[in-house]
Amino acid sequence: MLLSKPRIFSLMIVAPILSIASTCWAQAAGSAKPSEKPNGTITGRVVNSAGEPLSGAVVYAGSLGIVTRSQRATVDTNGEFKIDGLEAVLYRLSASAPGYVPAPQPTPTDSQGYYHIGDSVTFRMIKGGVITGTVTGSKGPLVAVGVYAIRVRDEEGKLLSAPTLFRERSTDDRGVYRFYGLLPGAYLISAAKPRIGFIAPTAYDHDAPTYFPSSTRDTASEVVVRDGEEIAADIQYRAEPGHAISGKVNGAVESQTQFSPGASINLTDVRDRSSLMSTSASSNDNFSFAIYGVADGEYEMSAWQFLQSRDELRSPPRRITVHSADVPGIILTLAPLASIGGRLVFENDPKAGCAKRRETAAQETIVFGRRYEPERKTNVAAQTTPVPEVSLSLINNVSVGVADAKGSFTMRNLPSGWYRIDPRPPASGWFVRSIAIGAAQTATARAASLVIARDGIMLKSGERVSGLTVTIAEGGASFRGRVTVAEGQRLPPNLRIYLVPAEKESVADVLRFFETRADTDGSFAMGNIAPGHYWMIGRTADESEPATVKPIRQDSALRSQVAKEAEKAKNEIQLQPCQRIVDYEIRYPPAPNDAKPKP
Repeated sequence: MLLSKPRIFSLMIVAPILSIASTCWAQAAGSAKPSEKPNGTITGRVVNSAGEPLSGAVVYAGSLGIVTRSQRATVDTNGEFKIDGLEAVLYRLSASAPGYVPAPQPTPTDSQGYYHIGDSVTFRMIKGGVITGTVTGSKGPLVAVGVYAIRVRDEEGKLLSAPTLFRERSTDDRGVYRFYGLLPGAYLISAAKPRIGFIAPTAYDHDAPTYFPSSTRDTASEVVVRDGEEIAADIQYRAEPGHAISGKVNGAVESQTQFSPGASINLTDVRDRSSLMSTSASSNDNFSFAIYGVADGEYEMSAWQFLQSRDELRSPPRRITVHSADVPGIILTLAPLASIGGRLVFENDPKAGCAKRRETAAQETIVFGRRYEPERKTNVAAQTTPVPEVSLSLINNVSVGVADAKGSFTMRNLPSGWYRIDPRPPASGWFVRSIAIGAAQTATARAASLVIARDGIMLKSGERVSGLTVTIAEGGASFRGRVTVAEGQRLPPNLRIYLVPAEKESVADVLRFFETRADTDGSFAMGNIAPGHYWMIGRTADESEPATVKPIRQDSALRSQVAKEAEKAKNEIQLQPCQRIVDYEIRYPPAPNDAKPKP
């Protein structure tokens, strides 16, 4: 099975990204002089599910965009921590405590967990679950067989879009294995060849995996574990021989040093996109490879290699069907990945004067590049442009760009396909005005920029796109409010608040659409909003299939439907530059003219 490092609790920290400004801003945003010691601080607390201090936990701070050593702090008896000596960039925090895992988030996204110096954050961790048992063969307990846990459903029983291998354990001299610190959810437990710490051949190397209780993958039973719960799951090992998939990797770069890795090969189960096994190929063996112990089924195989230049080579995926026989002669050909280069421009408005973190805005802005499968009915270019196939694990690939001292950035190692550009302003008082290739000065260029903001950029294998310009302007508005219901009624789950442009000419601009989730008490907040005239509406989202839920900026049908419903409800709001509304009420279900700020 796939070799995976143990996963430490992760609310990890990140760092700056893309960003830039005018030349003078880039100079002001540069790193501190060697003689200047950074003095930024991030503080917070780590608590358990009951809100009690989790003393002894460790919090880590890591940055993007600057080469610094990760910093850490130990939580004191009051549950508090303090990390100082930080530069003014973005950070992502992670906390760990033996046996604990992060409390599940209602809508986890890759933009959560980003912090600035001066922030204070509370991490809530829960006691992880335990799955333990004995692996037994025909002659009794099996010693040193690998056991694997794959999380396939979340704590609510919903299928994960990409099941993840939690970690590997080996049985002890009694045939006993034990996983602890597991996230709540449903797991598939299997026994197979050990991967970690075993270089020499073992007795299990050519066996197909045996799933709990004594099954193939198709008939395996799921093991459900909840917060702090311990579940027994004994496995009767089948000792059935598997098959081999072998071949060669073409296009790999020979190692120039003993520390430069060869190519890596991964095998993924097509049914649920779970990574099953991996191996490597090096110049010592002419980049040939073989994976043993593969059960009958349909798989995807791909290869990749990291280069010293920080670039990555990848092969197109190969679909392989294993049925009662070995599969030899697989050729995986590595090729360069694509990249996007550009810059950030900040527009200062002396009349507004509300933008925060001016001096460090460049290194405190993050921009995501999100690969997606286009809606061919609405995307004309997608109907005529073939999208090369990529590995299942990279279909929804997310990348970030990090700016240098002059403000230029590059998002590297992008698989081919369509990418939406998703900038996040550095602080309150800013909003994203445009996303364009070059400067959007003429009417034609502005129209083209609307298409890029909506559909993004199409990348071919190895393509190098440059000239992306993200403009962030001063004057962003924000407000906080609450959703109310009629007496005796309750707010529905999965309630989202949408803000859509009321001006007809702005309906085509996805950067004028905003959304947020309402908390259980009905409170909500939005920020970094472009000034203008808007309709607002509360609406439930169908999250029965999490993988199909898209933000409003990524779903043209949802934008159209929400815009119609919001205009009909007539809950309107006019936002001025830098305006802050702190107490706003909106009725659910929507009723015309119900939304209003309190005096």
